[in-house]
Amino acid sequence: MTTAADLADSLPQGFVEVVVPGEPRPVFGLEIVEAGEVGSAAGVARGDLVTVVGATDVGQVQGLVTSCADASGLLVRHPLAVDDGVAERCRELGLPLLAMSRGASLSSVIAVVRSAIDASARPARGAADDLHDDLFDIADRISSLLEAPVTIEDASSHVLAYSQGQSDIDDARTATIVGRRVPREVRDHFRALGVFRRMARSDSPIFVPAGDGGVKARYVVPVRAGGEWLGSIWAIAENPLPPGHERELDAATELVALALLRLRAQTELHQQVQLDQIRSLVRGSVVDQPEWLDDGPWRVAVLAGPADLPAEARRQLWQALCRRRGWRRPVIADLDDQVYAVLRAGASGPGSDGWLGELVRGEGRDNADVHMYVGTTVDAPRDLDASRLTATELAGAEDEGRPVVTVEEGWPAIILTRAVRGQESRPIVSPIRDLLGDESATVLIDTVEALIDHWGEPKRAARSLGVHPNTVRNRVARIAALCPIDFEDPEQRLALRLEIARLRGRGGPPGR
Repeated sequence: MTTAADLADSLPQGFVEVVVPGEPRPVFGLEIVEAGEVGSAAGVARGDLVTVVGATDVGQVQGLVTSCADASGLLVRHPLAVDDGVAERCRELGLPLLAMSRGASLSSVIAVVRSAIDASARPARGAADDLHDDLFDIADRISSLLEAPVTIEDASSHVLAYSQGQSDIDDARTATIVGRRVPREVRDHFRALGVFRRMARSDSPIFVPAGDGGVKARYVVPVRAGGEWLGSIWAIAENPLPPGHERELDAATELVALALLRLRAQTELHQQVQLDQIRSLVRGSVVDQPEWLDDGPWRVAVLAGPADLPAEARRQLWQALCRRRGWRRPVIADLDDQVYAVLRAGASGPGSDGWLGELVRGEGRDNADVHMYVGTTVDAPRDLDASRLTATELAGAEDEGRPVVTVEEGWPAIILTRAVRGQESRPIVSPIRDLLGDESATVLIDTVEALIDHWGEPKRAARSLGVHPNTVRNRVARIAALCPIDFEDPEQRLALRLEIARLRGRGGPPGR
């Protein structure tokens, strides 16, 4: 489901902003309403994002708010949308209210919003293909205008389209088209000439003379919208633009800018929709296996770290890391302040639990905050919630410092944590409390724990504590004098171990 807020988030900055989030109503279409025309809002239906045009005062907008109460949202020019009366009325109705940013062209906003809505209603790949076809047509038109081969690139030097006909080209253009990105050495050549720096700061076309290694001269046109550099048009040309063609080139550049904006909006909206789908998946809300999910069985893993970053930033870092290592479409989402990955259990290659485990271990060598906690294996998408909950419990219980922990390895920590939490609701006075008043309480409790963990063997307990066995024996004598503990009683040993875990994990004596 795509809401008005989702659309606003997916569009480039400088176009639309959310004034009133309102209710999360799905958006299926765009309806343009003329302010002041009687019955102009009569055709508005549920699922329509209503765009108000021609409004000159707040009263006109307030009247339309009531008429569009059941719509999916209202899109109004900035001075009128941020009026307190308009915003308050939208809040009362639960109607999402969006504002066109100051200086944004109405036609550009409508085109980008309509494109984003269309993209949400059909597979994003098909929508993107349509836009790429448009860019190829524009590249051909610019090529005819300049009488030169042309490529259209984004701000990262990825090739989006190129003109037909490959005569009079150089190796740099051939390598760019084949690799769909400008080769590093060619980028370094133009960067050294200051081409990218000038494009980032200015709208003016740039003529770049020929360089070494057979690199021919280029005519470069920056593509911008709302002050933001979106990409560029490159043409192999021996001379700058012939006189009299500036207006035609400006019009073509505006078309490229609009196509790049629409492409970005569709891409970002597709990413948001996919993120929501993954969140539903890990919640167990998906019954049937989605087409984009590889065959199971699956496991859900918690990806912890880097520290001191919000969940969204951590999710983006993990997605980028996985893509760089070969997982082209990582099934990763942030939910409830955790970052989760849905992995293929027992498989190999990118997207599998073993593959991601190795990646995490490698990253953990440089960053001790990086961990992965892997939940149970499930065979149906609806059971992924159980795997997620197990992984979350493991992340909260495991404190051994291992970079990768599976539920098969960490189940004792989960059971221990569950038992300790049960004690917290109604704690009981246990013999271990008699040790807390002693000045050596921490040392004595550490010794009790070591003896329980090592079956009452002083030598093994001493090794774990880093002391001599006689020291352990002396401490045992002191413990026996302070509180009645029977190390031969298995129930007492278990109860003491749980009580120590509760004290140690919830503000009690520090660990050894």
